[in-house]
Amino acid sequence: MSPRPVARLNRRRAVLYLRQSTYREESISLELQEAAGRDYCARQGYDVIAVEADPGISGRTWQRPAVQRVMGMIDDGSADVVVLWRWSRLSRSRKDWALAADRADLAGGSIESATEPNDATAAGRFARGVMTELAAFESERIGEQWKETHDRRRRLGLPSDGADRFGYEKRDGWYHPHPVQAPLLAEMYRRYLRGEGFTRIVKWLNESGHTTRRGGTWSRVTLTHLLDAGFGAGKIIQRPTTKDRRDWRISEATFHPGAQTPVITPAEWDEYVALRLDAPKPATVVEPKYALTGLIVCGDCGAPMHVGNQGLKDYKCSRAAQVRDVSGMYMTRALVEQRVREWVEEIAADVDGEMERRAKQRERRVVQLDNAGTVDRKIADLTDRMGRITVRWSSGDLPDAAYTSSIALLDADLAALRERRRRAAPIPRIEINPQRVAADLAGDWEALTVIERRNLLRALIHQVRIVKPTRPGTGVWRERVQIIPSWAAPIG
Repeated sequence: MSPRPVARLNRRRAVLYLRQSTYREESISLELQEAAGRDYCARQGYDVIAVEADPGISGRTWQRPAVQRVMGMIDDGSADVVVLWRWSRLSRSRKDWALAADRADLAGGSIESATEPNDATAAGRFARGVMTELAAFESERIGEQWKETHDRRRRLGLPSDGADRFGYEKRDGWYHPHPVQAPLLAEMYRRYLRGEGFTRIVKWLNESGHTTRRGGTWSRVTLTHLLDAGFGAGKIIQRPTTKDRRDWRISEATFHPGAQTPVITPAEWDEYVALRLDAPKPATVVEPKYALTGLIVCGDCGAPMHVGNQGLKDYKCSRAAQVRDVSGMYMTRALVEQRVREWVEEIAADVDGEMERRAKQRERRVVQLDNAGTVDRKIADLTDRMGRITVRWSSGDLPDAAYTSSIALLDADLAALRERRRRAAPIPRIEINPQRVAADLAGDWEALTVIERRNLLRALIHQVRIVKPTRPGTGVWRERVQIIPSWAAPIG
């Protein structure tokens, strides 16, 4: 057996670290950095075992995925040397550079530059220190220039980055309402003010074929960030950044007047902000494991029911499990889901009941429209009364004190009615064919995923209520499962 070449055993293992600057003048392509690094390693006799890159990430932050990986390779001994294009690629922070150099020394590794001197003498270390100090200086200079640019653009009422904005088109460096997107942006705000949530608006946007500025589909995050930014309200937002992370909460943002024409009124923007500040924190979205999640409630106290931890066999009252101030209902999960499936099959086969369900759906819409119409008529009456009183006052037929007190009372009533109209306005319901949905669900029950089955059930069922048994005997469990269909749900 031939001995292994000694020269090969002594070759150092190198990992190339590449970073493309976010600053245009300092940017150099990752391909050129890699080519320079490989050429350097070939001259030094190093084996390149990995290439890690952080494209488009500032050197002012140390929280970069690739730089953490290469330093980890030095720590655990899987690499001997980190090769950079220039010293500034690793970091533009004095502190981070010093900590990285010490960390590599302690691990028995090194950090080297492919295009700058790597002299290990005192003079070489001094030269490296000068270069890293120069990198920190350049970072601070660039930061100051950007700050001046941002401040100037803010004084002009322009966004700091100059990027395109949904709802607007850029002409001669200024933003003008887009003929198609601007009305759509205004409609997004107004749908939210009418009580539609972000999820419902996203669904409407995607189903209507509307795309984001980049041509993608809408999500709750993209919609929330767009509306919270307030650009459509004539605002320029300034979001705080802490620990290299941007704070997206509207409560923490600062708004400056913008030069662009708003697509909504100041009153609508103020109302939107008030609703957002008053909105509860969104719950963490978790893929449901059970088809009745969100539909099943305890008939004893009305609390939601969940699947118990012990064997996952029963639906249990969440309130009884937490505060124990009620006895709460529980029932075997398999039986509940069996009864719901039977009910779906009954609806699918009930041709005679279809006309009655359609009639109830129409009745619900008539009641909803009638409720909204009543409030609208009251608002119109109050507005008319205020106009008549103002005419009498301006003609001298009504004393100032009487006018002031009357208008104040009517103003308060009008504000209350408008609030009631806004909050109580029914969300438009899409009329479905329950029998068709039930037939699809019954036929594909086993093939559907949990989320698909749950979505179809939500179209048919308002609530599944588990109640106490009213009699002994076999089959009573079916009576304990009370199913309230969507077309018979309470209005409002």
